[in-house]
Amino acid sequence: MLSKRFCLQVSLVGIVCALCQQVRAAEATATQVEKSGPISEGEATTFVKEYYVALSRADLPTVVAKFGESVNYGEDRQRDRAFIEKDLRDYIARWPVLNLKPEAVAVSTADDRSSTITFNLIYSVANDRNKKSLSGHSTNTWIVRRVSGKIQIISQREVVHADPTRSVEKTPRPQSHEDEEALSDEELRKQGDTQIEVPTAQSTSKPSTRPTKPVRKSELPSNFVVALDIGHTPLKGGAISARGVFEYEFNRRLVAELLPQLQSLGFTSCFVINPQGDEIRLPQRAAKAHEQNADLLLAIHHDSVKDKYLKTWQHDGKTQKYCDDFHGYSIFISDKNTKPAGSRLFAGRLGQALLKAGFTPTLHHVDQENRPIIDKEKGIYTFNDLVVLKTAKMPAVLLECGVIVNRAEEEKLNSLAYRKRLIDAIGRAIQDFASAGDRSD
Repeated sequence: MLSKRFCLQVSLVGIVCALCQQVRAAEATATQVEKSGPISEGEATTFVKEYYVALSRADLPTVVAKFGESVNYGEDRQRDRAFIEKDLRDYIARWPVLNLKPEAVAVSTADDRSSTITFNLIYSVANDRNKKSLSGHSTNTWIVRRVSGKIQIISQREVVHADPTRSVEKTPRPQSHEDEEALSDEELRKQGDTQIEVPTAQSTSKPSTRPTKPVRKSELPSNFVVALDIGHTPLKGGAISARGVFEYEFNRRLVAELLPQLQSLGFTSCFVINPQGDEIRLPQRAAKAHEQNADLLLAIHHDSVKDKYLKTWQHDGKTQKYCDDFHGYSIFISDKNTKPAGSRLFAGRLGQALLKAGFTPTLHHVDQENRPIIDKEKGIYTFNDLVVLKTAKMPAVLLECGVIVNRAEEEKLNSLAYRKRLIDAIGRAIQDFASAGDRSD
């Protein structure tokens, strides 16, 4: 006969197995709900962003995989994936250089559990071979549905609004990924922001009329206000790294680590201009620094190269673009800033601190963009129309921390020890600048 103890053990095993089955069933149900539930705005934004990142990189397999087997494609006709792939391939051949930025993504769910995604697309496309380019914006309506847990497009509509002065057979000006951050004085005035004072050639040499605190020969860190600007936004992410990560993520991470470092050095009044990543206009960044009486504005960015230098490789099963030929930091100032001497002084201190910490500057902006360089040893350039610099009413500098399309440098920037060395150097430069005496122009 079986012992009572053995029978009890068998019973307990049975109970445990039954409980495990119930837990697995509950998990399966939860997963099924998640895979078949309504599409959130966050999911929609990510889906749209991934689509245009892949299209900009000519990664057609990734783009086409986002469509269903049959799609109402732009003209009230059902099209299959083969047609869509050919259509997109022809588009990329016509416009090899694509700059596509979706914004204002919204989503609504219908009774049949399909979802409608609407958004605006800011675009500029170019063909360097025939020197043609187009720009403008479009309004887009996609209908999507979950298929086997994945979001797929079942209808796609686009209404294009080309710029009335679109450039045809025009040689584009030398571009970097930061050119979207630059506006001429006239372009800036046309935006109609009367609260922003645009410096002129005459006004840059005059003392600022801003009521400021008295300039001390040396300043305690607690009295010295540093404004940190995270370059770009989640929707307008800037450059794309060799592994497909938007520049904004690098900028946000470094600022999040730099802020407590500066606070530990005694700069208790330092702050981040746009911590939530809101879609604010470029002049507003400088205005927010001015509102909080900042003594220094430091914009944090990460670098790229012109498209013609990029090559393709496979990373995590996706086609990405990279260039391993250039690496290093670069520093930008604007002579249109109302404190140009202070900007140059801090740029010099920053370049010296980075060199001392073992970093090297990149000089590729000279050849690729005809960017004027004022100090090759320290990697200091002038970029007079960078809006965040020229509209600032305090010394302002933009730091490109490294070239993220360089695969080795991207790995370094993902290293906590490497970033610690970088933010230590930035901190020392700010300490030196804060104690530099008279920084007025």
